Amino acid sequence: MLNTAVTPLNFYAISLQLLPEKAIYRPETRTLYLTDTHFGKAGTFRRGGVPLPGGHNRADYDRLNRLIETHGPKRMVFLGDLFHSFINEEWQQFTEWRAAHSLISMLLIEGNHDVLLPDDYLQANLIVQPEGFEDDGLILNHHPRNDERAGPDLKPSLCGHIHPGVRLSGPGRQFERLPCFWHSVSRKQLMLPAFGSFTGLGNISPENTDSIFVIAGEDVVQLQ
Repeated sequence: MLNTAVTPLNFYAISLQLLPEKAIYRPETRTLYLTDTHFGKAGTFRRGGVPLPGGHNRADYDRLNRLIETHGPKRMVFLGDLFHSFINEEWQQFTEWRAAHSLISMLLIEGNHDVLLPDDYLQANLIVQPEGFEDDGLILNHHPRNDERAGPDLKPSLCGHIHPGVRLSGPGRQFERLPCFWHSVSRKQLMLPAFGSFTGLGNISPENTDSIFVIAGEDVVQLQ
């Protein structure tokens, strides 16, 4: 195994590791969680007439391979928006990568961009589940909980969709926007940053009781 920076988090008695590669590892079940890869997005833009160069996914696959080499997961869970839209040339790239890791079970929670046919996911040896799927005490969603509030019967959830990020300010009017993990205490929810490099960042409005973990290079740093 390679050495990597991890930030441990006791998430309602579930031991998780927040990773600077924009993913979460659960050692107990040897599961990697990530969201919003949006593979195929560049191809979708090119099909629409935007002359984007290829190679946008290379860094993302490199990070996926590094996560597998480092942690040796037996399962990977994509929390929605695996592929950006309808099939294009980048789907073949994903299926080839998937075939190279055939011993790892892979699960996809349906997101709003996951519009491929069932046979496409079957070809890629992906198990597809709807939002609300329970995974060893965790509720797996793509969209965040908006109305549910924490209570004794509400189980903790992982989600994506928003691509959470924060703006950090420095001297001389300098600022930087960085991806982050967002633990919403009132909703008993942990939102992951978007894994894909070609995604952008969304604004968030954390409450005072929430925790924010910013990805700063090779570290995950808690801000609040």
